[in-house]
Amino acid sequence: MRNRIARTGRHGFVLPYVVVVTLLVSILSLGAVTVAWRGHRAARLGAGGVRAQLAADEGLALQLDRWPRDSLAALPLGHTLRTTVVTAIGDPVRSDITRTHPLMAWTRARVLLDRIGTPGGVQRVVQRVVWLDPPAVPLPAAVTVLGAARGQGPSEISGADLPSGAGDCGSPRDSASVAALVASALTEGPTATWDLRPAWHAPADNVALRAQFERAWPALVAASRVVPHDSTTATVALLPGWHSLLLVGTPVVTQGPARWRGLLSIAGDLIVRHTLEVDGLLVVRGHLDVRAGSLRVRGAVLVAPSGAASTPSEGEQAAAELGGHTAVHYDRCAVQMALATVADPRVVPFLSWLEPPP
Repeated sequence: MRNRIARTGRHGFVLPYVVVVTLLVSILSLGAVTVAWRGHRAARLGAGGVRAQLAADEGLALQLDRWPRDSLAALPLGHTLRTTVVTAIGDPVRSDITRTHPLMAWTRARVLLDRIGTPGGVQRVVQRVVWLDPPAVPLPAAVTVLGAARGQGPSEISGADLPSGAGDCGSPRDSASVAALVASALTEGPTATWDLRPAWHAPADNVALRAQFERAWPALVAASRVVPHDSTTATVALLPGWHSLLLVGTPVVTQGPARWRGLLSIAGDLIVRHTLEVDGLLVVRGHLDVRAGSLRVRGAVLVAPSGAASTPSEGEQAAAELGGHTAVHYDRCAVQMALATVADPRVVPFLSWLEPPP
């Protein structure tokens, strides 16, 4: 009996070792599985991060390719335009564009990939500063005439850039005054003297200004909304924000009150027979005649007729005929806001101290 009991005790003494070994094997197996799972999760998160980064970069490229000129210009400075673009593989990218300057914008692309093969999602945000590059329109003065100008009465032209709170840029903005009038010649009307005759300058190189304008004109036409007019009354209705409009006619005649904010281009002669108010830039590829109407511009005016005489003889029409109710006050902010409607985005290195809030 004692031998049987002793043998039974010796056989049962191995069982704790078996349990301990089994537990150690289970712990090692669980650790190996955990390490493998964590490695898989890290690999999937890394792959998701790369995919999100590439999607954000593609979203920025799509922003530049589909630049929303009119819709962006319709917003005041500091406001954000939010859209959503989809990449080639179907990842949605939230696109934010904020203009903090008439010719500068912050672009932001945000990508959130939620649980793509992993317990958690990944997010990437890419931000870039974009410079809005408009056509190089020659604007050495508040009124630039590539030809002769004739004025009469109390018409007023000023190249002093005086910031005011009424503009979209606000009072604390960049300012740079220019000459009041640049023309090849300046004469007075035959029936009345020019009471507020401005100081004027002849262009240093009229040929160079003409060549610069001819290079910029196709870009203005391509980026503007074209409204044809065949010797009929032109209708210019004020729209929210800043826009670019091209009127085509032989000539374009304004019979009633008209107002425009942005870039107003005329392909042909412009005859103002009532009131025309422009906040921004008025470009006339022809003759300008406002003797029978009123022209008020906060920004700048460019008149570029083809084949205009440098000094018109008596009875001959000058390139710009300014009447007694002409008032042009140079405003750099308004000019830049107008040119932004036809500008192309460029990614160029430059410094900026202001960043929009997220």
